[in-house]
Amino acid sequence: MDNKNKELNIFQRNARKLVILPMLAGAASVIFIRLIQAPPIALGFYRLGFSTLFFGIPILLGGYKRYEGVTKKDFLFCVFAGFVLFLHFICWFTAIRNTSIASAVVLLSLNPFVILIATYIFLKKKVSYKAVIGIVIALVGGAIVAGVNQTLEGNYIFGDVMGFLSGVLFGVYFFIGQIMRSKMLTLNYIFLVFSSCFGFFTIAMLVTGTPFTGYRTEDYLLIFTLMITGQVLAHAMYNWCMGYISSLYMSVFVSVQSVISVFYGILFFREFPVFFQWVGAAIAVVGLIYYNFNSQEMPKEEK
Repeated sequence: MDNKNKELNIFQRNARKLVILPMLAGAASVIFIRLIQAPPIALGFYRLGFSTLFFGIPILLGGYKRYEGVTKKDFLFCVFAGFVLFLHFICWFTAIRNTSIASAVVLLSLNPFVILIATYIFLKKKVSYKAVIGIVIALVGGAIVAGVNQTLEGNYIFGDVMGFLSGVLFGVYFFIGQIMRSKMLTLNYIFLVFSSCFGFFTIAMLVTGTPFTGYRTEDYLLIFTLMITGQVLAHAMYNWCMGYISSLYMSVFVSVQSVISVFYGILFFREFPVFFQWVGAAIAVVGLIYYNFNSQEMPKEEK
């Protein structure tokens, strides 16, 4: 064990294993999104509202000194990440309600192709041709799933487009997180991003005239549960892991998360994918795993 690893605690040294936790928690989000009847904007407003309060308490206790050294540019990047997350949630909630779970989660899992392009263009890092092949294979698998979806009863085109856009936005969000987590502590970054995202949802509620109250009691309870599993155990944990593993490595767990979500769909909603959807999903996951194994790892340390 080198000196650099000795400086990390047991959780930091095992970040590559702990990333399994947000994968399992994140997969469960499809259950709650399907059960909640409130519109997507209201769902996002309350989910991020609960999250801002949850993460705001330790921030207030720690005082504003926690943000000493954070530049205006860093702050604006966090606000931008919150905006991207806002758009991702709108697309993701809409996708889950307008297409099959299998199609939505597989299309979401294609986000690494955005990270790959951004890494090459903005970070000027070389990407192996094998990694590109892996992404191409994954995109083919995603296309098969979405294509088969259109042959089923119902019009899923809108939901599939939203699912694909949610994946693109999630990739952008991951990429920004990779950059900012090398500059800021996890809690500081998470609070700025989540509170910014909550602000955008508040504006959206006002602009669209979406009611702030009047939803079922079950909806409020489900949204709170979704906040714990989705924001705390999934998003917050993913952001923490970004401090010690690359977004490229992490992306494969988001891919496997899609398979787990499909099984949740079968278990809770009796939504069985057809044969070729399984084939497409398998191709996508294999492609993403192949991509991951041929991507360069960039270990990081907490500041």
